Amino acid sequence: MIGRFGSLRTIYSASLDALVDALAEAGSELGEGRAAVASAIVAARRLSEAATREVLLGQPTDTGTLAFRQYLVSRLGSRREECVMVLFFTGDGLYIAEDLYVGGRRAEIRIPLRRTVRRAFDLDARRLVIAHNHPSGIPQPSAADIAATGHFREVIQALEIGLDDHCVVAGNCVVSMRAMGLV
Repeated sequence: MIGRFGSLRTIYSASLDALVDALAEAGSELGEGRAAVASAIVAARRLSEAATREVLLGQPTDTGTLAFRQYLVSRLGSRREECVMVLFFTGDGLYIAEDLYVGGRRAEIRIPLRRTVRRAFDLDARRLVIAHNHPSGIPQPSAADIAATGHFREVIQALEIGLDDHCVVAGNCVVSMRAMGLV
């Protein structure tokens, strides 16, 4: 599996289907147990994500803190496909929920505007943070990232929802568009 994925970290972040395929390609002696092993890896990831998410609970979240950045790295840093994560907060900055959208072309993020607005209203969220990864390993926001963020911000501000930040994650690096003066 290391040969296929390159590291334990990328094995850990792989999809269930990718894990089953890798076990089959490796000629695993597990037979029908391949799906169970792959499911166990995915379940361990979900448990770890829930435990890591606890750092966001109970106090206002600041995207500049080390704990928040580590959370984003744990969720997005090793993914091979481009993902967008939207985090929902109360007006006081308390974490409510998050949505993760997987897929998309490597050079372009697609912020799911309609779904995000609908979900924000359902949750009565007043503030949002967007984060997405760059599988290329380069954490700088592209011109397309900046344009998409500007458009997204205009729409949600008209609906009285604030955009606190848009973070770009590449490996262990997190770049804040707010810190760069772009949000």
